[in-house]
Amino acid sequence: MKTSPKTIFDPRYSRLITDLVAVRHKNGLSQRDLAEKAKASHCFIGRTETKERRLDLIETIDLMKTLGLSKAEILKRIGKLV
Repeated sequence: MKTSPKTIFDPRYSRLITDLVAVRHKNGLSQRDLAEKAKASHCFIGRTETKERRLDLIETIDLMKTLGLSKAEILKRIGKLV
């Protein structure tokens, strides 16, 4: 089986992170504000947004919920990646 590149380098992942950053900005939240709401460290948010750390599916959904996205909007945004 051929080894595929890490998903953190996949263009779809970059689009996802760019989208999440845009939603954060639209909501007027700093990285620290989002970290506080998500009960995470600001380093977690920063490293995620700079793509030094990859979100798994559950973390992605939780972050989207913290950003105030509805279940329908979460599914829509994830669906765009398929």
